[in-house]
Amino acid sequence: MKILYATRLFSGLESSITDKKWKPTGVPTIYKIIKELDRKYDVRFIFSVKDSGIGYRSSWKKADDSSFYIKGLDNKITVLAGINFYFSWLPRKIAMIFREIRQSLAIIKEVSKFKPDIVYCDHANIIVAALLSRYQKRTLIVFRVMGVYPSMRKSLISNTLINRIFKWAYRSPFSLVICTQDGSGVELWLENALLLSVRREVLLNGIDNISTCKVSDSQLQALSHQNNIILYVGKLEEYKGCYEFVHAILLLFKQGIKDIHALVIGTGNEGKALKKLVEKNHLVNNFTFIERLPHEQIFAAHKLSDIYVSMNHLGNLSNSNLEAIQSNSCMVIPAQQMDNGIDVVTNTLLGNSVVTTPAKSPDILAKALYALVSSRDKREEMSKLIRTKKKDFLWSWDERVAVEMKLITDLVRGDK
Repeated sequence: MKILYATRLFSGLESSITDKKWKPTGVPTIYKIIKELDRKYDVRFIFSVKDSGIGYRSSWKKADDSSFYIKGLDNKITVLAGINFYFSWLPRKIAMIFREIRQSLAIIKEVSKFKPDIVYCDHANIIVAALLSRYQKRTLIVFRVMGVYPSMRKSLISNTLINRIFKWAYRSPFSLVICTQDGSGVELWLENALLLSVRREVLLNGIDNISTCKVSDSQLQALSHQNNIILYVGKLEEYKGCYEFVHAILLLFKQGIKDIHALVIGTGNEGKALKKLVEKNHLVNNFTFIERLPHEQIFAAHKLSDIYVSMNHLGNLSNSNLEAIQSNSCMVIPAQQMDNGIDVVTNTLLGNSVVTTPAKSPDILAKALYALVSSRDKREEMSKLIRTKKKDFLWSWDERVAVEMKLITDLVRGDK
């Protein structure tokens, strides 16, 4: 079987491409499938550099497209340059439009040359996926959705030119749509965005085994004497709820709750501002900020902590939260948002095994944290509940990858 796999050059893949050695971080849903496809099939991997817009930052600055092999993958990869392909004097918005046209044409050219059985495209390449599904009838097109973002919802109701183009693209006759269940209300979006006739499969991400999670990182070991550690893991971006987390902790201190320590793991645009906020309140000694940890030490951080908080505005079945669930953490997450479907599935799966508060209310979050800090019995009860609940829906990455691979192979065979 021949597959052309086109995806954005995620930041977690950039170091692998730069060093020409496969050692990906982040986006496990992407890199685990890449590795499995590479092991089994004749594949052309195309990574398109998206170097503008929210969530589309890239450190790849090469001005030309590149094709080469890297250690750890058998098949050749191609990196399509971003706006650096064009003269620097060209207005950025114009360069972005030219980038999309040029990258789409490059993918179409490779499809014509390689003649794959399947073209697999992520949302960053939705336009070319739409064109191929409408006008290249010989090839099966798989559209991969990594959760739903506000801009994707906006595209369904806005009449601006760009949103009308996206709405047209979503309503293409794809052979299959595979969507990550991250709690972002994907079911409602898929129902409104896709053609009724298009098959769609929604899959929760997998989770790693945590049989060993000894605290070995020196930054974590330094916290071993702390009581009531409250943990945040994720990007330091507004939509992830990092400000709600920090403000809630500050409120607890203002209310005289001193015997707590906040552990923040992650990087992002708001990192400096959050640290300044903590400094302004003279609580530097009560917060620990760690940018990165080896993956197994994330589980160690959960083991060390008493409460885990996620205030993600966009959905709370992310990889970080699945790791918290796997760790049997006492969790506080946002309540479901019925109007857009966000965390409706999260609520169905977790029920009373987690504490919920409104997503953007640090004062209510502070009250919930106070109740948990004040009662070890309550924390242990929540941990026991989640230990039971998770058995109904968590699965391993091996199982998760096997299902997606079967969807792809069955598609070629024509099986339903």
